[in-house]
Amino acid sequence: MKKFILITALLAFNYSFSQITIEGFIFDKATNESLPFATIQTISTSNRNYYTISNEDGKFEINVKSTTDSLLVRTIGFKTKKVSISYFKSNKKLYLSPNTYNLNTVLIVAKKDKNYVYNLLSRLLKKYAKKKHITDSKAFLTLTSSAREIPIEIIEGFYNSKQSLSKGIVDFKLKGGRFGQKASFPFYSLNNTDILKDFQLFGKSSNILPLHPGNLSSGAIKWKYKVKMDSCKNCNAQDVSISFNPKRAGNRFFSGTIIFNKETLTIKKIQLAITDPKIKNFTSISNDDSVTPKSVKIHINFNPIDYKKIQSIDFELTMYYKSAESFEIITSNSFLYFYDYNKPFEEPYFTDNINFRNDYDKIMALQSSDDFWNSNYQFPKSFKEEKAINYFKNNGYLINYGNNTPASYLSLIKPSILPWRKDRLQDWKNIKVSINKSDKMSSIKQRDPSGELKGDKVFYSYGDMKRYMTNQKGKEQFKFSYVLDSYLKNGKIQFVTQTLFNRATSFYPYNRTQNKLIYIGVIFDIYEVFNRELEYQLAGITNFEAAKVACDKKFEEATTLVNQMKIETELGLNSRKLERWSERIKLKLNSITE
Repeated sequence: MKKFILITALLAFNYSFSQITIEGFIFDKATNESLPFATIQTISTSNRNYYTISNEDGKFEINVKSTTDSLLVRTIGFKTKKVSISYFKSNKKLYLSPNTYNLNTVLIVAKKDKNYVYNLLSRLLKKYAKKKHITDSKAFLTLTSSAREIPIEIIEGFYNSKQSLSKGIVDFKLKGGRFGQKASFPFYSLNNTDILKDFQLFGKSSNILPLHPGNLSSGAIKWKYKVKMDSCKNCNAQDVSISFNPKRAGNRFFSGTIIFNKETLTIKKIQLAITDPKIKNFTSISNDDSVTPKSVKIHINFNPIDYKKIQSIDFELTMYYKSAESFEIITSNSFLYFYDYNKPFEEPYFTDNINFRNDYDKIMALQSSDDFWNSNYQFPKSFKEEKAINYFKNNGYLINYGNNTPASYLSLIKPSILPWRKDRLQDWKNIKVSINKSDKMSSIKQRDPSGELKGDKVFYSYGDMKRYMTNQKGKEQFKFSYVLDSYLKNGKIQFVTQTLFNRATSFYPYNRTQNKLIYIGVIFDIYEVFNRELEYQLAGITNFEAAKVACDKKFEEATTLVNQMKIETELGLNSRKLERWSERIKLKLNSITE
């Protein structure tokens, strides 16, 4: 729990699409502090019950179908409370009362039997090590990083996740995201998701992070840890809290607590912490910078509606960050919320396989429509997140926050993938970061720029183009792709497409001339023309598989025209014909509304 500071608190009843949006705050009645990550569930006469959680400020937002619905609010250590929707007509805050149970009997048993706590913990961990069932779900990530309390990065992302009680996260794929950074201090912390994917809850592990009792045998726990039963004043009647601390000072073992039901051996919450940890393979995304971990905290919360599922992971990493320009202590907070179990997102489809360097690259390539974010957002932004976004508007840049990424940001972001934009290829500095000149020398003879290919054909057959491109194999490679994505809006499927240029796998054998820049731009624009035609076609399609077929077909049509342009312009060496193609494609682009 944390102190809650907010100048203005609003309560809203918004009516749209036969839904009522309720906003409110959850507070501790005893301390008057906000309660973050409380679970709020609708109880509806329609039997269509939804739930969400409060944000780190205790604020929540949830849609209900009727004013006769009720809300059921629960969080560990507090009495569950049910209130009618009408409660929020005159109240902004809902107060929960702490549980008050006496665990003296359990504590007495633990004191008399020295092995009681070890045996109880061992039984619990063995049970969970066998829980290998994998659950599919959607996941929402929020991440903020700061140095000297000044924001340096914010990330929001939707993912498809697979997780089990024994392994933790076993798969994690980005659906869509957005981020902001401070321009004078570009810091990348999204590899936090790689750490969380590697973290194993139970069973033997070779984690990047240090170990905890869930990774050890019963004998090893007795050897490595002091384990005791703690007083748990706010626990439920059947719940107990066991704490564990390493017997020897070191940097490879977490200390922490586990709260669970002692009768059913059902875990409700795990808390882990370590100072000056030894973390394997922990490096900066930038090769020129170094990072040294200072402390790690992890809170794993299990779903109070169904404790067989993980609800959230709260991960805090504090590190020493050293670059050529500065030395900073950076704190990075990641909160990962799992929801819509067994209802994952439709995953994005690419016409050409792309190996993304990291999720920053993928965020640049994927959808950023306001409709997608508004229909999927899980809880209100926290005060800290709002502060960071406002800060980056004036002191940095924001990617996918309802805005196009200006070409001037590319030198800072250095993505390997470029989505099509009107101003994207106006200068070599916008594409030179990853596009490489081929080491192979060109065998094409230098020709008069005004020369033309022999022959009088205007349209070339597939055989002509295939033979010509075969002869040019290895001379150049410009990799393009379409990405097709989808989301639901008012129950109807919506499609989003983008034209992508893969700089990381593209190469060419010539110097960086203006003609070559125009040549690459024409190729990019041709693919964009067919992408816009695809968008119109998708308006009449109602399923993702049919949309994929249409996407592939349009990409093939675009590639055919690109190959024709390459032949006619002699790979861009024929200035006159290249100019004609450029004008032709620009006219076509202008005639098709974006």
